Amino acid sequence: MKIKFTVEEDEGNNIKFLTNAEGNDVIRAPLFNKGTAFTQEEREEFQLNGLIPPHVLKIDQQIEKVHQRFLRIGTNLDLCKSCSQLDRNTYGLLKKNVDIARYNFLRDLQDRNEILFYAFSYRYLEEIIPIVYTPTVGDAVLRYSRDSARFRGIFISPSSINNANSIFNQFRFNYPNIAVVTDNQGILGLGDQGIGGMNIPIGKLAFYVLGAGIRPWETIPISLDVGTDNIEDLEDPYYLGYKAGRLRGEGYVDFIDSFVNTIKEKYPNILIQWEDFSRQNAFSILDKYRFMVLSFNDDIQGTGSVALAGILNALRITGDELSDLKFVIYGAGAGGIGIARRIAACLESKHNFSNKNACNRIAVLDSKGLITEDKILPDYKKSFKLNKNVYCKWEVEDDTHINLLETINNFKPNVLIGTSGKYGHFDKNIIESMMKNCERPIIFPLSNPTLNSEAKPQDIYRYTKGKALVATGSPFDLFQYGNKAIRIGQGNNFFIFPGVGLGAIISQGDHICDSVFTEAAFTLSNLTSEKLLRKGSLYPLFDEIRNISAHIALSTIKQISQEQGTPEFSIEQIRSRMWKPGYQEMIKME
Repeated sequence: MKIKFTVEEDEGNNIKFLTNAEGNDVIRAPLFNKGTAFTQEEREEFQLNGLIPPHVLKIDQQIEKVHQRFLRIGTNLDLCKSCSQLDRNTYGLLKKNVDIARYNFLRDLQDRNEILFYAFSYRYLEEIIPIVYTPTVGDAVLRYSRDSARFRGIFISPSSINNANSIFNQFRFNYPNIAVVTDNQGILGLGDQGIGGMNIPIGKLAFYVLGAGIRPWETIPISLDVGTDNIEDLEDPYYLGYKAGRLRGEGYVDFIDSFVNTIKEKYPNILIQWEDFSRQNAFSILDKYRFMVLSFNDDIQGTGSVALAGILNALRITGDELSDLKFVIYGAGAGGIGIARRIAACLESKHNFSNKNACNRIAVLDSKGLITEDKILPDYKKSFKLNKNVYCKWEVEDDTHINLLETINNFKPNVLIGTSGKYGHFDKNIIESMMKNCERPIIFPLSNPTLNSEAKPQDIYRYTKGKALVATGSPFDLFQYGNKAIRIGQGNNFFIFPGVGLGAIISQGDHICDSVFTEAAFTLSNLTSEKLLRKGSLYPLFDEIRNISAHIALSTIKQISQEQGTPEFSIEQIRSRMWKPGYQEMIKME
């Protein structure tokens, strides 16, 4: 029997699922399955009696059962904490194994009972964020072909691209508002991970649901599986992806064109978030399609926005102006150039800098050293090649390869941002050199996952005697400095992309204007409390995400409206669109 599925929603946001599914077809469908929470009436209507135990539980009871099981996975780790002979490395390995087990537990729950997964995650958000996404998702990506049992989303490869339209015809994809799309080449700091990259769109869309109330049946995770150059994957007999070298050149361009044309024709109003593409492809695809289909790239624009928000919060502490600062960005991938673009855009729009003068305040380094006008560069880096009159009189060993320490010593920045994916590169010499330039340097080691962070925040505090203003990309535990407990704020894109996505969906503009991401940074900064700033945290707590997303959606709608004449909405109207996880009424469809 072909399953039919319809959603009805009235003006009061009361939602009903209508389906012809019954019996085991209901239980097998993650959106429909309520487990032991099906009412007696639903059990009779959908022929579920005898297929589930007779006692009816409330969703709150189910959530607590899930939480108990979630915690039990870490029981042995809790016991190990009290073992005096357990060294730090062994404990770290045990914790990693516990975290990946918890990740797989939650993914299994999502694929079995989707609404319960969201209800549980919503209640215990702080606990699940580092499990569902960074840092644990990196390990989940590496183990995807070995650990995955059920499959979520859409996989489009060269062998199926011509049938993409029919793939979208499954009942699950009747009402999409947003797709997170990856080609799996630039996964976190891990690079080309082939089919395993699918865990990234799954995680990002879970955050859209949790952070902005996007309805889960309106989301599609998509892997554009164009092969992989990862030798380990190609030689692995259990690898699940398209087993060929990565598609490149005209073949790749034609593939992306075909995908965009198909999804735009099928879902004209869908929002696409491009995710974890390689450096040049990320910029080329963003720039090519941003006016053809409602879309943005979170690695470029979201990362730039959240980093700018952290800098603005640091300036609330120092009292300086953005226009007075110099910036060094160590790492010239999508994230690093995205941050440079956002800082430059802010200097232009808020401080009346020319583009040239804004870019000359920003020194960017790639694997070959400082980006300068003497080097041959890919297009996406060219805006940030430093003018020769800036560095011609610097004291350096080799002006064709100016390293990070030489750049800091000569350029004298106030801000140092790491997006290199290189662990420990912000060492004592680098940090102490930053201290020579200003009393309170702003230092953000943003690389993910945690093991790729350019520095540990506690080391930065030690080297600067607590003077530095620090934020990280991955979560770090509380630590003591002097007699004070320090909680480092995490510059997580989760603060930005759900609100931008919600605002773009509600406004239904033709494109997302660049000013959206500058204003999102100021909105996030304004929503960070003075109390947190006094404690050293440059970002809010995750439990404030719904309020943050609502206000960023408001600023997004306002910016799109100003440029494109789309309707504006009040904060109350936006909040009314934000779905709160809970079981929906089910009605039998003939």
